[in-house]
Amino acid sequence: MGFLEKVYDKSPISIQNLMVSLSGYQKNRTRYGKTYYEYRKFLQDFDQWSLDDKLEYQKIELIKFIRYAYEKSKFYQELYQGIDLDSIQSIYDLKKLPVVDKEMLRANISKVYTIARKDGVEAHTGGTTGKSLNVLVTPEDSMCRMALLDHFKARLGFEHLKMKRATFNGKHIVPPAQKQKVFWRYNAACKQMIYSSFHLSEENMKCYVESLNCYKPQAIDGFFMSMCDIASYIERHNIKLQFRPIALFPTSETLTKAGRELLERVFNCRVFDQYASSEGAPFVTECEKQKLHIEMASGVFEHLEEGNDEVLVTSFTTYGTPLIRYRIGDLMVFKNDGEICDCGTESQLVKGIQGRKLDFLYTADGAKINAGNVAYLFKNMPNAIIRAQAIQDKMDKIKVLLEVDERLYKPEYDVLLTNEFLHKFGGKTKIIIEHVDEIPREKSGKFRLIKNTLVQHHHNQSLGE
Repeated sequence: MGFLEKVYDKSPISIQNLMVSLSGYQKNRTRYGKTYYEYRKFLQDFDQWSLDDKLEYQKIELIKFIRYAYEKSKFYQELYQGIDLDSIQSIYDLKKLPVVDKEMLRANISKVYTIARKDGVEAHTGGTTGKSLNVLVTPEDSMCRMALLDHFKARLGFEHLKMKRATFNGKHIVPPAQKQKVFWRYNAACKQMIYSSFHLSEENMKCYVESLNCYKPQAIDGFFMSMCDIASYIERHNIKLQFRPIALFPTSETLTKAGRELLERVFNCRVFDQYASSEGAPFVTECEKQKLHIEMASGVFEHLEEGNDEVLVTSFTTYGTPLIRYRIGDLMVFKNDGEICDCGTESQLVKGIQGRKLDFLYTADGAKINAGNVAYLFKNMPNAIIRAQAIQDKMDKIKVLLEVDERLYKPEYDVLLTNEFLHKFGGKTKIIIEHVDEIPREKSGKFRLIKNTLVQHHHNQSLGE
């Protein structure tokens, strides 16, 4: 633990709020410079461009980015040895370049960097496999990514830095020894109330809702499952909200249809999805018609291979740690080329973001059931489940952990849920339901609906571990 963390943990909450705000002002200096405002203006203009003009821009940026990576990164110089880079003249030519995965980058990271540590902003990624990757981001990249995020929200009526927002994230803002039930801290630099995702127990949830009612945020962003936890509590206890946000912007976790419906019902506003990543993937954002658009100024998405929904990303905002044909481990379904959205913005469309490649369960016969389908199994359950997690460590057995509202949950619901699972997984799969006081979150603060140790085992074997 660093000196400042020790000071923070021992300080009263008022001083902690001040320290959080000072940290916010410090970060703003690397996020809101000249590049940020110039790029915001460019993005406003870019929205009006035709699809053909955007594709031409993408092509020019792609050629420039690949050339830069080859000249500045020793890793890419070695990787592209013997490849005629002048032959890369379109997005379709990307297939001439090899695929890069997280393990390749992690093992060679000092060679991948194009800038010195002192000249960049360091970002960390963990991911489902648990592998960490430290990427260096140039100040310009950081500002462009912030501009992309803020531009997305501005299209939908929320202006960052000018309006109040509530954020549920994985920051450790509550000291371990704290006695007061105050699970939030204020970042004045961004008009942002930060809520801890680590303390969302049934006992504490009332405090969170009271704080939100008092603060009245104009938008809520952050972990999707944390928002759903709050919404479920509000609905189960018939609590009246004293504010109505402009929009909700969940991040980091794959949206489910039932979760979106819950949030929109409880907060009486629309939910807008987005996709990016801590290592710097291009953006996919939802428009006012709730259709997913690739932010074409930010990079290129490809499918790994024909008939496979796993994506490769090439990101134009990763000049410090270039990502070119990077196998990020996520699944996406693209819409047909040429389909135009009713919102009027011409861009490539995404039919669905299916989330992590590793977020699925097996049937006893080896078929995969993805996270969206697993989440759907809880849809018909009475509103008495606080949180659920499906764990699989054997091909023919799934354990379902449940945190339930004792006032509303009835024993027969276990039978109902077991039957839902058996209809999907078949009679060869043994379903064990276990009631627990609390399902722990990951170290990042995120909640995982699925923990599949079989996938982890196979994944490690494929990496030669």
